[in-house]
Amino acid sequence: MTKRTKKVGSAGRLGQRYGVKIRRRIANIEAQGRGRHECPKCRVKSVTRTGTGIWTCKHCGVKLASSAYNLTPPVSVKREVRHAPTEELPEETPDKSLSEEKPEEPKE
Repeated sequence: MTKRTKKVGSAGRLGQRYGVKIRRRIANIEAQGRGRHECPKCRVKSVTRTGTGIWTCKHCGVKLASSAYNLTPPVSVKREVRHAPTEELPEETPDKSLSEEKPEEPKE
């Protein structure tokens, strides 16, 4: 028996039913859910879906509860990530002591 799902992917199980647009949407959503996602904790692309709304990172071992087909980090993690770069890098202010130095006077 030949492979019948070359163009439509996982939506081939639906056959001719439900229309082309809906089958394409289903195929895209399922492909996105099966892929690897970036972990909001360790920033490695190793999060996979283990069940409906359950995601686990194979790198750091953290389990997340999120939406069913796409990993969306919790609001608290989004806040931490947004503020993290500003905390790590101190603001660079010009040192006033360097700019106020008097030029050396020539010795006689």
